[in-house]
Amino acid sequence: MLAFLASIRKHRRLVSDLVRRDLHARYVGSTMGFFWSVIFPVINLFVYLFVFRFVLKMRWSDQQGDSEVALLMLSGILVWQAFAESTTRMTNALVDNANLIQKVLFPSETLPVYLTLSSLVNMLIGIVVAIGCVTWFAYVRPSPRPAAEPPLSIRFESGETASFKMTFRCASEAAATKYTAHTVTDTSPAAWSQQPFEGKKDGKLLNAGWSDTVYAASGAWATLREKDGLTLRVDRWRDLAGKDVDPPPDGVQAIVLGDAERPIGLSISLVVLPLLVLLQGIFMLGVGTLLSTFNLFVRDTYHVIGVLLTVWMFGTPIFYPERLVHNAGYGWVPGLNPVSWLISCYREVLVYGAWPDPVLLVRFGAAGLALLLLGSTFFMRHKPRFPDLL
Repeated sequence: MLAFLASIRKHRRLVSDLVRRDLHARYVGSTMGFFWSVIFPVINLFVYLFVFRFVLKMRWSDQQGDSEVALLMLSGILVWQAFAESTTRMTNALVDNANLIQKVLFPSETLPVYLTLSSLVNMLIGIVVAIGCVTWFAYVRPSPRPAAEPPLSIRFESGETASFKMTFRCASEAAATKYTAHTVTDTSPAAWSQQPFEGKKDGKLLNAGWSDTVYAASGAWATLREKDGLTLRVDRWRDLAGKDVDPPPDGVQAIVLGDAERPIGLSISLVVLPLLVLLQGIFMLGVGTLLSTFNLFVRDTYHVIGVLLTVWMFGTPIFYPERLVHNAGYGWVPGLNPVSWLISCYREVLVYGAWPDPVLLVRFGAAGLALLLLGSTFFMRHKPRFPDLL
């Protein structure tokens, strides 16, 4: 990888010229020029929003309106298009430039680099548009929202009272509630339904799902990971201070609470964007160097990648919430999908003005560096054979 990076540094002026030429060539003779970088993701947004939100009635949450869903989709589309475009072009980059590689002393490692940078520049134009849309819907013409519910108060058996700005999902019947280290079950005839809590009687198990919080009247709590019939599977039990504790005793009520409504907006967290773009570039470059080299050995790689990218796109929570995937029992899909981690980080920053999840950020950065190490090593090792393979 060090030899690869040293060569890029040596030929950085060539990379800059290639990026400039590629961006110019995309829209040469076009009336609107770079404005097409804005139109493409917006058109895709309207198509997918119409299909998934209005035709298929894709349910994100009770609190999220159409404008918020549109912004979530737009941020996902921008990131995905940059990744998919660069991956497709880089896979065939060496074959498309065979005349340069075979006839002159050309630094072929500049090809995947300039294609990565070109895709990122186009994405950044779209990100500026996304920031403008968030500004419009958050501050200029905010969408009407239902009045915020008052904080929920829970009085635990210890006598301690805690207040939560969370959404009530459902509650169990105390006498029929049973606990284990990783499960909560309501065995009553009307399980998880119509149980009174703070004046609420409209709770349903259907409303509960992945990442919600289960509180026991004893004061212990856990994070919901899966629903198995009338049984909730949780991660581990903690006390209100966050320390691990034994499961609650049977016969105490369990209350399921979800995240409160999150207002859209911008904040100082935008300073993280350069880091996200850098990590995305490293990941894309790692994928590109690996696939472009492999494509010389197996020319079908280019065609297979086109199919795999379609499958990968619909396996990434772009047009639907990740929560639905976990609730369906396929949480391992986004859990193993680096692009899903990246999109989640972008959404936190661009849509909610929050800081990205550091775990996802570190995980994605590690995946990107590992891919770049593997891809650049594979690329440089076979570089002397490129003229013969072409």
